[in-house]
Amino acid sequence: MRTLAGIAPGAAGMTLSPDGTKLYIAASDADWLRIVDTTTFALSGQFAGRTDGTLSCPRDVAFAAGQLWVGWGCDNAPAGIGRVDPQTGAFYLNAISTIDVPIVTAPLLATTPAQPDMLIAGESGLNPAEVVRFQATATGLYQQAIRRTDGGSVRQLAITPDGSQVIVPSGAPYYHPAFRTSDLVEVHQYPTAAYPDAVAIRDDGLVVAGIIGPYSDDVYVFQPGGSTPILTYDFGLGYTVVPGGLAVYGDRIYAVTQIGGASGWVTLRIRPAS
Repeated sequence: MRTLAGIAPGAAGMTLSPDGTKLYIAASDADWLRIVDTTTFALSGQFAGRTDGTLSCPRDVAFAAGQLWVGWGCDNAPAGIGRVDPQTGAFYLNAISTIDVPIVTAPLLATTPAQPDMLIAGESGLNPAEVVRFQATATGLYQQAIRRTDGGSVRQLAITPDGSQVIVPSGAPYYHPAFRTSDLVEVHQYPTAAYPDAVAIRDDGLVVAGIIGPYSDDVYVFQPGGSTPILTYDFGLGYTVVPGGLAVYGDRIYAVTQIGGASGWVTLRIRPAS
């Protein structure tokens, strides 16, 4: 086990390079990415900022079409998606080539090996929020579908293993909607409760859905396309799943929880997935 302290100010989204040799971490309180060599644990950095001296606040990162995409945006400031060329390290602040509605708050990003040239973006600070499917190329992003959430801002994005659907918890409505990635039409609802804020999908399609539920079940587990949870978990009175605080791998669910009003104190819960 290895602990690396002080990785990045405001460490937020992260992603592995396609070959697994580097971990990229967005420094949301700065204008750069921290890069961790997964073999030696050596640290380096990648500029991901603006040329006028103001911070860009990278929020999330994802690989598609051989490029590293960076969702960025500080509070009360412009936002967008940038591009890093992994070969040269060159950073391009505005990589969106076509879109109907400008992105105005820092977007979360999701990709999948099943569709290596697809990138899904969802705004993390707008109510309701834009969700966009982009075609990723070596030089830019081209909108293929766009829709607004029916409730609040996007809290997490999870794409099914075959790349055909994306689940988008956004606080409301009080279920986890699944959108078809080709056109972002809603095709399924996973019934949960108020207020959806997290989701993870196992490599066999098992869906783990989380809510801000201080007085109810916190996590709901579904078979792919299911309408009734096969498992639920309640972490105790006052505890809630933090936004984006779910992961699932093998037979384990990982949930990061907190008590309302105490965001500086979090607990990792590990539960069986079946």
